[in-house]
Amino acid sequence: MTTAFTYLPRVAEPEKMTEEEEAHYARADYSVPHEAFVDEIVAAIGRGKEISLVDLGTGPGDVVLRFRGKVDWDLWGVDFSPGMLAIAVEGATARLPASARPINWVIADTKRTGLPSQYFDAVISNSVLHHLEDPLRFWREVERIGKPGGFVHVRDLRRPPSDAEADRLTSLHVGRESEVVQEHYRSSLLSAYRADEVVQQLDQAGLHGLQVRELDDRYLEVVGWRAEPA
Repeated sequence: MTTAFTYLPRVAEPEKMTEEEEAHYARADYSVPHEAFVDEIVAAIGRGKEISLVDLGTGPGDVVLRFRGKVDWDLWGVDFSPGMLAIAVEGATARLPASARPINWVIADTKRTGLPSQYFDAVISNSVLHHLEDPLRFWREVERIGKPGGFVHVRDLRRPPSDAEADRLTSLHVGRESEVVQEHYRSSLLSAYRADEVVQQLDQAGLHGLQVRELDDRYLEVVGWRAEPA
């Protein structure tokens, strides 16, 4: 792993996208990473189980909708953008059969969801952490709403070591998307956390038993089964 001092300082971006950014993000094609993310979680948990799963920062709901196409779990999608959840509801109508088990869509801050404590067997999130100026509040909410011994899978970008690498990753992964998406993606890379920073966040939040690992050229993920209380 590259030593911490070689990394760029974190440049925070706003927690909430503009309406223009939301519209472009909803139209962007993230089908390949989203499908891989869902398949990895289904494989880790097992299809035959009856579980409750919440996606924090679900955005337009693509990840949750992909789950519904594979499993009959109790699914929840949380986002603080009414516009994003409206797109998610439209997507559910268009993509799922009328007989599909309903998905619970909740308008709420991922750091203060109002959901019941120790309710969820699995708490997941994708590309949300880098938006948060106070990630500790997010991790404490993950700890609160998830069951002891439950499953956690949080995937996000990780901060690159240089501006040149940020430019390369942007061109490589979203170079065919709109200029708005490209600018937002680069900004997201520069606001992302390093793996060692996330390790410290988890320790402070009391989330134990989880692995923090770097994935591919731009992701990090927190994954595993939470340690049971002593």
